[in-house]
Amino acid sequence: FKPDTSKAATAWWSGLGVAASCIFLEMVGAASATIATKDSLSPTGAFTAPYPTWLADLVLIAIAVGAVAANVLNIYSGSMSFVTLGIKLRLSLRRALAAVVFGTGGFVLALFGLNDIDKYENFLLIIAYWIGPWLAVFFVDQILRRRESLTAFLYDHTYTNWAGPLAMAIGMAVSIPLFSNQLKFVGYVPKHHPKVGDLTFEVGFLVAGLAYLLLRQVLKPRSRVVAPA
Repeated sequence: FKPDTSKAATAWWSGLGVAASCIFLEMVGAASATIATKDSLSPTGAFTAPYPTWLADLVLIAIAVGAVAANVLNIYSGSMSFVTLGIKLRLSLRRALAAVVFGTGGFVLALFGLNDIDKYENFLLIIAYWIGPWLAVFFVDQILRRRESLTAFLYDHTYTNWAGPLAMAIGMAVSIPLFSNQLKFVGYVPKHHPKVGDLTFEVGFLVAGLAYLLLRQVLKPRSRVVAPA
């Protein structure tokens, strides 16, 4: 984006595009599951069962292509995170190696998961609980830095901010044992009060956000690079 691009327009149009498509597909998915005639159908089978064959085939192709596109972004994100570790290789080579290694690792893990897809799905549902605390730390940090230029951080290898990972760890340590409601692990609150449901994301978000706000005052971000006046 150009520096003068409207931040509000970027946020609203990006959010609207994602929200509109997700809400529409979720409504179609709920309707498909509601009118499914066989209880033995898989989620994908229930989604395509009401459609004529040609449309069901197109939907399956779209699901396959969409899954590949989504995972390409995940692999790229993982490779970029790996690049920030500071391993001394050419940038393009580091990104390529990380994408190949992590992509292959994810494929092997998924391949083993096919033998027991339920366990694999339960595993993915549990590890997804990190997202709430991570978003909280990210949002709070963005608010605190709303008047700062962040470009310099991309090139500052001495910068540390321990408040972030610590706040994430606190958010997960509090929310998961108390509110997780998965087949492989049921937290204290859902176990004793089932009607409460799964509030892990919400609690993790709030706890991590508050923890980061407090820890950042104590463990201030540090850098050995002296910023220009």
